[in-house]
Amino acid sequence: MTSHEETFELSSKLDNLLATMSKIYASQKNSLLELIVVNGKPTLEEAREYDNWNGGIYGHALTLALPEEVFIQIINDKASLESQIREDIEKLHDMNREYICKVFFEMEPSQGERWREDSGVLHPRSPSARSEVDSTRIWGDKRIRLFLSHKATFKEQTFNLKKSLAPYGIAAFVAHSDIEPTDEWLREVERALFSMDVLVALLSEDFHDSNWTDQEVGVAIGRRIPIVSIRLGRDPYGFMGKQQGLSGCQWEDTSRMSLNIFELLLKKELIDKRQLFTAALSAYADSTSWADSVWKVKNVLSKFESLTPSQVHQLLKVYQVNKQNFYSFEGNDYLLPLLNKWTGKHCEDVKDYLVPSGDNTSTDNEIPF
Repeated sequence: MTSHEETFELSSKLDNLLATMSKIYASQKNSLLELIVVNGKPTLEEAREYDNWNGGIYGHALTLALPEEVFIQIINDKASLESQIREDIEKLHDMNREYICKVFFEMEPSQGERWREDSGVLHPRSPSARSEVDSTRIWGDKRIRLFLSHKATFKEQTFNLKKSLAPYGIAAFVAHSDIEPTDEWLREVERALFSMDVLVALLSEDFHDSNWTDQEVGVAIGRRIPIVSIRLGRDPYGFMGKQQGLSGCQWEDTSRMSLNIFELLLKKELIDKRQLFTAALSAYADSTSWADSVWKVKNVLSKFESLTPSQVHQLLKVYQVNKQNFYSFEGNDYLLPLLNKWTGKHCEDVKDYLVPSGDNTSTDNEIPF
């Protein structure tokens, strides 16, 4: 390093260089690099390196402080992106005795003192009625929590799908209809995303144009939550391409779409089969008419190829307790062959399976809700 103090030009020209780079990245449609240079707060460590060749050459280190959400987005490719920006700066400036020797990304200090609480996934150390209230408000009492990722233009159709999923014991979250005007929209969506069991991506033609849908899918990927992609105008893309997409679905027939979703969850075991059975059993317990009971036997319970003795016992308890099930003669006609299949017996009537009143079956077989 030279003993006399040097005056450098690069620091005064740095902001103009970054502005030019942002325009170049925008024209190249390189949104990630544009995001970095626009949002990064630059600081320059001057004369980090020195070479006395040709009267002295100085290398400066550039640090870009990025907002947390941007830093998290680029963390896996951090080194290559740092190198790319350093190379691109070097292409632009024409100062012979100065250059950028290093580029570093760092995350800006968090301003939130309640980041644990704000995450939506904190498990309180002491009992908290609030978390239960949040969960009930978002999901109700259904057993499967399914997040419907959709474009706002299909809000009405998505809400119809939510209603079609309920008879399967599936609670569906639809952001644009499930959030009260007084709630903080983004925070409520985050609570749902970090408590969901599965995400369904409703891939309309404009799905990728949303500011939110790709981020919602990204949360599911990050949490290793199952993703069901439904082709409604476009094919799965990106990491969704690795998931099997459902074809043949139409917005006009959400009943069929809901059946396809339930069958896929069960067939591919995307959700634990015991959890799916509990959801189906809960729906059967809520039968509101004989016809409703028949529908749930034919379209929900019949999808299970096998049940454990404990699950059969739980099912028969629900059958006894709800009169809409017990007195649904057509429902009995559909339920009997299923019971025979699940148990390996050949009874002539569903009531032949009922446990005698004096039976002391273990509490492990009680209805799980």
